[in-house]
Amino acid sequence: MNRIKPNLIIAADIILAALTIGFLATALIFLWLGQVEAVTRVPATPAWIALASTLFLLNLVANVLARLQPWREARRPPVWLWLAMVSALLLMLLFGSGICAVLWILVIAQLPRYFSWRSCLLAALLVPMLVGLYQGLLFDQDFVLINTVLYALFNLFALYICFTLQAEQQAREYASQLVRELKATQSLLSSASKRDERLRIARELHDLLGHHLAALSIQLEIARHTEAQPRDHAIDRAGTIAHLLLSDMREAVSEFRERRGLDLRQALASLLEAVPRPRVWLQIQPGLIIDDVHCAEVILRCAQEALTNILRHSQASRAAIVLRQQGASLQLTVEDNGGLRQLPLPGNGMRGMQERAQDIGGRCDWECGLHGLKLTLTLPWDNGLLV
Repeated sequence: MNRIKPNLIIAADIILAALTIGFLATALIFLWLGQVEAVTRVPATPAWIALASTLFLLNLVANVLARLQPWREARRPPVWLWLAMVSALLLMLLFGSGICAVLWILVIAQLPRYFSWRSCLLAALLVPMLVGLYQGLLFDQDFVLINTVLYALFNLFALYICFTLQAEQQAREYASQLVRELKATQSLLSSASKRDERLRIARELHDLLGHHLAALSIQLEIARHTEAQPRDHAIDRAGTIAHLLLSDMREAVSEFRERRGLDLRQALASLLEAVPRPRVWLQIQPGLIIDDVHCAEVILRCAQEALTNILRHSQASRAAIVLRQQGASLQLTVEDNGGLRQLPLPGNGMRGMQERAQDIGGRCDWECGLHGLKLTLTLPWDNGLLV
């Protein structure tokens, strides 16, 4: 089954909200101009009509802007959501028919992104009750209690749908994170396996072919001194070839050994793949070779946990991962531009990073830098080998 694109869902949400507000404004103002008493007790003067039209327009613009992608990803409620709340409440107080309570349902659908379920539940139940009480006392309607209960139930249903969608989205993000971690681990294990295989081949070439070729060269030297004179020329050529083979074999072994190292760049790239935000800039010092699997795993896991904390606690749009050698140390820094001014409470992930670093003689530090959250991982390093 094909998944609906997120942009299409956002567009549908905006269009439906705009159509609802537009239809509601048109119908109520038309009935108001027709002198229908159940609509409102305020006379249909140009000033009141202009005020109601302005509130409807403000509510429309606020609802549309609050549903755009940048504001949907904000951790704090944007100003547009507050404007939608205020304008919806004023319209609910202005019109006594109870139809404007639909505007509060549009607001309720946005609250789970920013508030706890207790606050959302309070807003879903308390506002319809207070507005229903106000309309019952002022307009003396017969079905105020029924309308209040119905709109409260509509609010609860909207909350249920929103919290369900939010839980599904979090589950998808968690599954996507697990897939990225698995790909990064597979890439690291594949690189380590290739490294080990190259070393094994190098040892086999040296232990088997090297000894055989050396023995062949020695035997040919002996044969050259003991056989008949006409064969000297051929034996000399064989000896030359044997020496060339021995030289080629040594060069091959040296090349295998020089091509050591784990492909940590590919593992980190796999970790960053499909991350929706922030945009991550990856820089690894040219020529830096990491040959220790434990060291590479610590770097990978710390970068992974740093990205998780950025996604969870920061509003960063950009981040940087830099791996370089600093004297006798290997240093990994992960920094973002989220503007976080207070360190989050250390959880299992942060404590796990510190323990991993300490196990191989390093340290892991967190701080709020100039632009946001910053991780600095320092590992002992000496000529490409862990101390």
